[in-house]
Amino acid sequence: MNAATGGLSVATIALCFAVPSSTPSIASNDIFADRPAFSEAEQPARRPADCKDVRRMADGIPELDYRIDLSVVGNLTAVQTDQVLWYLVLCSPPDIRIMCVTYQSNGLAVGDRVIVRGGYRRRDVDHVLLDPCLASRPEQ
Repeated sequence: MNAATGGLSVATIALCFAVPSSTPSIASNDIFADRPAFSEAEQPARRPADCKDVRRMADGIPELDYRIDLSVVGNLTAVQTDQVLWYLVLCSPPDIRIMCVTYQSNGLAVGDRVIVRGGYRRRDVDHVLLDPCLASRPEQ
């Protein structure tokens, strides 16, 4: 026993930090109810959203202290690189624009139909960032 840890052993404290909490799973059930393109981190979405559906699904998602993923299918409107990362953009106004930050282009070009999946972050009312993100052609 240690007075500094309130009587808990170091092993008990380490175990508390090592075992993930079940809170995200419980809380996310309500978040994902009418949002089939969203999922817990690293889990598949029930179905990817089309560009026209993202705003409706994303509106009302609160700031979370854990990662959730979004899957979107659409045509690329921009492909850029800084020689380290690739920035793939899809969806055009009035839809929310989606930027996928990834490590490779996979030969994708503007106009290609893609599916992107990644860590969701709403930047503002009209922009979503997916980072990390994976991109591929829908048939892959």
